[in-house]
Amino acid sequence: MSFGGKPLTKADLARRERIHAGHCMACIQRGIDLRGQGLVQWHHLLSGGRRIGHQATVGLCCWHHMAEPFFGYSHEEMRPEYGPSLTEGSKPFHAEFGSDATLLAMQNEYLGEAV
Repeated sequence: MSFGGKPLTKADLARRERIHAGHCMACIQRGIDLRGQGLVQWHHLLSGGRRIGHQATVGLCCWHHMAEPFFGYSHEEMRPEYGPSLTEGSKPFHAEFGSDATLLAMQNEYLGEAV
C-alpha cells in the first residue's frame, strides 16, 4: 500500500494495526467499547480535502466512518445509540465528537504517543 506514491513505513503499518485493534474514537465517547470485534477502521484526516499523512489517522468504527450499520441493525436503529456518522455529514459528527485535532489528540493518547 502507498500514499502519494510512497510506501507505508514500519511506523505507519504499526499505527494502522494498533488503530484496527483499538477503540473507535466516537464510540468510546459514548461508553461503547468495540475493541477486538473487527469493526474499527483507519480514518485519514484531511486538510483542504486531501489526506495529510498516515500518522494523521484515527480509529472509527464502520458506522462512524462509512455509515455502515452493524449486522442486524438498520440506520434508524444505529443513530440513537451511536450518534451521527461522518459520511452522512461532518458538521453533526464533529459537533458531537470533536474536531479532527481533538480526535487525533485522543487517538494519540490511546496509543501512548506524544500529542
